[in-house]
Amino acid sequence: MQSHGIRIAASSSTMKNVVHIIVSTILLASSCQPASVRENENEMFVVNELFLLRTEGLALYQIAMSANPTADVQSACENLKNYYATTQEEFIYLCDGRSIAIGAEDYDVIWRHVEGQLLKDSAQFETAFIELSTDNLLRSIALHELILQRQDWEDIMYYAFKSLPELYKQQGVLQQLKESRYTRKSPETMEIETAQLTL
Repeated sequence: MQSHGIRIAASSSTMKNVVHIIVSTILLASSCQPASVRENENEMFVVNELFLLRTEGLALYQIAMSANPTADVQSACENLKNYYATTQEEFIYLCDGRSIAIGAEDYDVIWRHVEGQLLKDSAQFETAFIELSTDNLLRSIALHELILQRQDWEDIMYYAFKSLPELYKQQGVLQQLKESRYTRKSPETMEIETAQLTL
């Protein structure tokens, strides 16, 4: 199975629909194959997609932690780090014995892409981090929800059932970071800061 490459961030409102369409199309396209072959291919696709999204998410928080010293970004990265740590054991169990088509070269491509997007403009680092992380989380949430809806694979469902609430939590953390950033940059905030400096 080929790795699915890097997807450039699209608008948040369309990401879940895009994932549902991609996954549904692949699952429908395999419907004319024998049941056992179709089941194996669908299962392999889902596990590899989870692996890809997780790899991208890990790269995002690791690069952000080392490249940006702001307290808000560091706090969001710590939350993401905790999410990946708490779900690592289940994810390793999920991948054990399954064919993973994402190798070292794919990881390097993901890392370089994320690094390029995050570091291309230091003044916009926080915005890029929020957008890329939100995009990754939305695609992950959409895939987890689809897994739970289909109810096809017991161990994958167990992983999705445990991981999905944590993904929602991370989505909330990023939303708070986004709101905090806009509060800090709002005209009202700037006026208050200017008034305080003149006192």
